[in-house]
Formats: sequence, structure tokens, C-alpha cells
Amino acid sequence: MPKFNFLATIIGTVLGLGVVAAMPAAHAASLIPEREGEIKTNLGCLDPNQCIDTISLGYTVTSLDFDGVGGYGASRLFVDNRATSNTYQGSGLKVSFGTKDAGTNTGINEYWLRPVAITESGKLPENGQLEIGRFLFEFTEEMSEITLDFFDVEDIGTGVLLINGKHVNDLMLSAGKNNGIQTLTFYDVKSFEVQLGNAYSSKFPKYGDGVNLSGIKGTPKAVPEAGTTLGLGALAVAGMFGLRKCKKAVLAG
Repeated sequence: MPKFNFLATIIGTVLGLGVVAAMPAAHAASLIPEREGEIKTNLGCLDPNQCIDTISLGYTVTSLDFDGVGGYGASRLFVDNRATSNTYQGSGLKVSFGTKDAGTNTGINEYWLRPVAITESGKLPENGQLEIGRFLFEFTEEMSEITLDFFDVEDIGTGVLLINGKHVNDLMLSAGKNNGIQTLTFYDVKSFEVQLGNAYSSKFPKYGDGVNLSGIKGTPKAVPEAGTTLGLGALAVAGMFGLRKCKKAVLAG
């Protein structure tokens, strides 16, 4: 029995090392779709032909009311490249993006998540150019690290409010410079709730402070590769039996 325990302990140790050795190297990947369209949320899409379902990227998005009863309703969310103009129409609404607008202008030829604020009465402030909204991102698998780039934060009110359903501190952004980028990074994420822009900005009382989101990168949690781990375990077992045979041969000699 002692010999069996000793063997099991060593095999367990080697198997443990095998699990560690089998961890694949994880790399941060962009979570922003590489094409323009409307992100499919709980609101659906204005135009089904221009709808982007992010489930293939490993997450879903829920649009939330950020100011309670009255005022604004849940915002829509789009993937936009400022180098092109686009129009989305449906549900009695028409949202048009030009290559330059009255709201946030990135001046960068890349894809951004662009919120569009809508009043509870169904109106589009600033003709659909008011880039303000609150969204819940939920991942199908836990992410070890998430990075968010916020563009054109000029007043307080933008930031991450909850991570994994819990309120967090120090993830609200300070007022920045026009056309500047601020970055947040956080870890072990299954979901996060983010506020983009401030509809009641003291700096911009007429329209509010619009903000875009880009540079979303996520690193999935590394998991053991079962085949590799079992392979190492088999080698461990074979090695231990080989060791026992060796000992017997020495004793016999």
C-alpha cells in the first residue's frame, strides 16, 4: 500500500505539471466586428440586412436605459468607420452617418462602436449624432483581460460601472482633451456594464458629451489541452513502471 500511495503521488504531481505545460498561450484579440452595421442588442436592429450578431465573437450586448423614467430610452449601437457614410432605417427611425458629423469625429480610418441616443418618445437628438448610451457586455467564456479605448471623453460620466454584476470603483474616466483616447483594462471578466458619454453634461448642456468605444480587446482564459495532458499522464505512468522494473533488475543483480 505505501508503494501505491507513493506512485499515485508522483503521477499526480506529473499530471499537474502536464496541465500547466499544456496551457496554450492566449493572445488578446479585437472584439469589434470588422464591418459596418448595427450591433444586435435586445432592441434588435433597424435594418435586418445590416445587423451584426456578436455571438460569433463570444459576447452579447444589451442596451440599458441610463436615466430612468423620462428623458432618454435605451440607445442603439453601431459599428462605424468614419471614412464612409451610412444610413440605417426601420422602426420609424432613420439614422444617417456622414464622413463628418456634428458629434464625435475620430479622424481615424478604423472601426468604432458608436452609440446613438434615442428619447423615450422616439426622437433622435442631434439627428442621430448624439453618441451616448449604456450597454451590458456578456461573454460566453470568462476573459482573463479586457481592454477598452474611449475616444473623445470631454466631461465626466463615462466609464465602467459594473464588472461581473458588481459595482466597481476607479473605473470612471476624467474629463479629457478633444479627440483624445483614454484606456481602461480590467481582469477576470464574465460581463461588464459601460456608460458612453454624458447626456446631461455641464460642459455641453445643449447636446451632451458624446463618446465612442474602440480598441476592445479580450484575452480568453487559458484552458488545458486534454489530449496533451493525457499524453503527459501516460508518459508519467510508463516512466514509473519503467523505474520499478529498473529497481527490480538492480536488486536481482
